Amino acid sequence: MQAGQNLQNLPVNGHTRLEDPSLTTNDTGDSGEGKRKGGLKLRPLVATVRRNIPLIAGITAAATGIGYLLYSNSPPIFQGNFSLLVEPITSQARSTDPYAISRAQSGDTTGSSVDYPTLLQVLQSPELLSKIAVQVQAGGYNKVTAASLARDLRNKDLTVERVGTNLIDSTRTLNVTYQGTDPKQVQFVLEKLAEGYLRFSLEDRKTRIGGGVEFIEDQLPALQQRVNALEAQIQSIRQRYRFTDPSIENQQVADQLKEVRQKKLDAETLLREQATLYATLQRQLGLTPEQALAAAALSQNPRYQDLLNQLKKVESQISISLARYNEDSPVVQRLRGQQRNLTRLLGQETQKNLTETSPGVPETSRVVAYQDPTRLGLIQQLVQSANQTRALQARTNEIIRTENDLDQRLTQLPAIIRQYNALTQQLDIATKTLNQFLLQRETLRVEAAQKEVPWEIISKPKLVSDPVTGRIIASRGKKAQQLLFMSVGLGLALGVAAAFLREKLRNVFVTAEDLQDAIQLPFLGSVPLRGGMGREQLGSKGSDPFSEAFSALYTNLRFLNPGSEVHAVAIASAEPGDGKTTIALNLAQAAASMGQRVLLVDANLCTPQIHTLLDLPNQKGLADILSQKLPVEAAIQNSPSSENLSVLTAGNTQIGSTKLFASNEMQQLMKNLRGMFDLVIYDTPALRGIMDTNFLTAQTDGVLMVGGVNKTKRSVFMQELEGLNKYRIPVIGVIANHLGKGQVTSYLLNQQSSQGQQVHPAFFGNLKQSGDVVQ
Repeated sequence: MQAGQNLQNLPVNGHTRLEDPSLTTNDTGDSGEGKRKGGLKLRPLVATVRRNIPLIAGITAAATGIGYLLYSNSPPIFQGNFSLLVEPITSQARSTDPYAISRAQSGDTTGSSVDYPTLLQVLQSPELLSKIAVQVQAGGYNKVTAASLARDLRNKDLTVERVGTNLIDSTRTLNVTYQGTDPKQVQFVLEKLAEGYLRFSLEDRKTRIGGGVEFIEDQLPALQQRVNALEAQIQSIRQRYRFTDPSIENQQVADQLKEVRQKKLDAETLLREQATLYATLQRQLGLTPEQALAAAALSQNPRYQDLLNQLKKVESQISISLARYNEDSPVVQRLRGQQRNLTRLLGQETQKNLTETSPGVPETSRVVAYQDPTRLGLIQQLVQSANQTRALQARTNEIIRTENDLDQRLTQLPAIIRQYNALTQQLDIATKTLNQFLLQRETLRVEAAQKEVPWEIISKPKLVSDPVTGRIIASRGKKAQQLLFMSVGLGLALGVAAAFLREKLRNVFVTAEDLQDAIQLPFLGSVPLRGGMGREQLGSKGSDPFSEAFSALYTNLRFLNPGSEVHAVAIASAEPGDGKTTIALNLAQAAASMGQRVLLVDANLCTPQIHTLLDLPNQKGLADILSQKLPVEAAIQNSPSSENLSVLTAGNTQIGSTKLFASNEMQQLMKNLRGMFDLVIYDTPALRGIMDTNFLTAQTDGVLMVGGVNKTKRSVFMQELEGLNKYRIPVIGVIANHLGKGQVTSYLLNQQSSQGQQVHPAFFGNLKQSGDVVQ
């Protein structure tokens, strides 16, 4: 754990450490491979299926065979059908239909339309099926019950459907299909179904007609009573308000009110005129009409006027006498006596005249005064004006009373009209309903007299047979066919599942594409399998696909990230034997052939192989530099294959030598080597089980992971990638190495043994376990 914590604190020389190895690189340039995109990957699935086609085909064939065996052993199924015509198909037939005739007589031209969904539900109802089942059982087929027919409906052994699928080809026919293992039973059941459906069509019509007549008979008394009650209410309103039609009455009252108001306006105008004249005359005369009449009567009384003239003569004589005599003179006294007598007589006459002509009018000077013809004319006008005013006032009052009566009636009429109209509307509806019920009753009675079956059998019940030979055709049934199809589908599904299970259990990358699809890292290329393990083949030059693969690999590595050139790279693998040594050697040779000063470092201190492959001595190497402070120049050797390639072998290794990777000397050495060469390639131990390798890879620009096709365990490979990500060690990309099985050569071990090199025990364990090629 402490080593892991120290590893995370190590700096990367000249580079920024990335959090996720999937983000360490860009596209791979010439190789055309880049980071694996997210989402569903179809290529691995297709490849898995393609590789396991024999397995899938075998399982599918086995399941299909079992399904066919069950299909062939299933009992034969016999099927029959018949068709019903439930509506007339021509206009002539529809016009002669009893229903249409009765409706035409009743004035109902709406016609009849069958509700097919509901009809189909009724024909498949348990009640109707139970009646048909009783008829079937009476024929000796006791196993046919309402429950069995309902089960046949659910299993599609019995179907009742309308012929046609849409508005264009929908017909007026129903097709009934039934199937079973006994042909006689199938025929008999079809015949009873046909009889039952025809009987249902007739009984249904009669039942509906009888129910309709009964319903009408029940409703007629209440409807008649309601019509009578409404008519009585309307008659009562007419009698109470004395009108025939409230709307006409309302208009008439409105016209009368308008006329009365005009008369009222005229009367009020005349009244104002007479009142003005009366006031003027009264002011001129200073008399009331009664006083004016009294004064006029006195002025017209001859006796009163004679007495008045005599009195005036006596008074004139008294005035003359007083001029000659005094008051006590007998002459004056005699005249005074005449004056008194005439005054008394004049008063009596005045009182008598007032009593007769104007009773209650007091005697005043204005009344008894002499009225000349002018005043008499004014008195006449005054009296006429007073009388006219009284008459106009009486007329106005009568007009106002009439107006109030009409206005009150006009105010009441809207409510009366609303009530009247509501009753009239209810009466109309009730009357129409009553008439319709009466007409419908007669129509239903006509329809009830019809005895013909409304439906028609257009295709008699019969079993399906060959049209040429007439032989009844038997099939295996839909269930058996479905079983056969299901066995094929199930076999295919099991085959695919077995293929994926096989791939899961194999736990290897079968192809380079599998490795490419499994990671989210740049795929830098794949190395084809090359036969033989001789020195003349390992690291040889040429233009064969093997050499070309490393040229492309170096090109991809060189231009992987133009902004950050790779100077030190570690070649690693998840397990021993994945071919990382071959990759490191040939990659170094490819880079050297392109003019780069390359150093190949054999950092695989567990099982060093570089010196053997290049036929170089291994007395001084990396382990000696780290443990014995040996100068670097003394350990670096020139490669015999290329002048630009230098090699630092592993040296004298011991068990636990990989712990030197964590030393300061190793960090300083790697820093010095970066400055001495253009490219430093480290061949590292397998990552599995050796944590010390992480200290080495952490000081490089990145790791090239090698995966062996048909060799590397997928789970181990992904686990080691996760470990690199955990310690934030950048992974530049992945290489697929086509390794074969069963080709392990012994000369490598013999070479190491003859030179006295110690081989790590883990190497023998891994070889024994995997049996894979070491390149």
